[in-house]
Amino acid sequence: MAETSSYADTTSDLPHPYTSAALARLMLSDAHRDVAESALNRIGTEDDSSGMVAPGDFVREAADLISLAEHAQRQAVIYERERGTSWEELGEALGISRQSAHAKFAEYVKAWREPLDRPERRHLDGTPDDRRVPYGFRYAPGSAVPANGSAEKTAHDLDAWMRRHENWAEQEHPVSGALPRHSTMEMVLLVGDAAHRMRMDQLMPDPQAEADLWDLRADLQEQLIRESERGGDPLPPTLHQSLTSDRARAEALRATSRRSAAWDETANRTLVEES
Repeated sequence: MAETSSYADTTSDLPHPYTSAALARLMLSDAHRDVAESALNRIGTEDDSSGMVAPGDFVREAADLISLAEHAQRQAVIYERERGTSWEELGEALGISRQSAHAKFAEYVKAWREPLDRPERRHLDGTPDDRRVPYGFRYAPGSAVPANGSAEKTAHDLDAWMRRHENWAEQEHPVSGALPRHSTMEMVLLVGDAAHRMRMDQLMPDPQAEADLWDLRADLQEQLIRESERGGDPLPPTLHQSLTSDRARAEALRATSRRSAAWDETANRTLVEES
């Protein structure tokens, strides 16, 4: 009888969050949808002779369309930079010099990268948590979705919008299907980095919060094992040792948290009695 893995389970692993390049592509897809919808709404002629059309309206509408197209171009530059396209290559594509391309678009790329590189805070899985990030990154079960929506919902909405058009009607995921997500190994590294950063950034990290990070990293390593058993990439030779170490570290931190809570309760009771 085949040996059963101690890490086997019957549930499907949740998809990992989209990469920053995927978010940039979503921004570009969203911008193209705005241009397309705006252009479609201006094709019909039924209202041309109505009294609701003021002099200059058609020119203003065309100007609005140009503005939307310029926004789409900025999103295209951001996505190209996420893909590794150089400023020289961008300048060539635009018919301008490298310096001109940089001068025109660098501030938009910088504004895009700022909350990704230096976020206000990070989610438990290590991805940026910052209201400046369009659509956000990962919203685990129980977490609130921000006011500007989520990447998952945006991708779902764009899929539905595309399916309403004849050329894409038979494709289930014409937008989200090719968007890259972080691999499990990348998530292991992200969470490990978040745990180490907690130690560096906080003088006295909350033991419970730190334990959650190490447990999450161990969960991800167990997922790597399941993926490998299903025919995925070979496992790093030190993975099982790292998994055991992370679980032990999490348990030690939780024990520290329990002892601290017990001490706090005793100290608080003593202060009440003395008062």
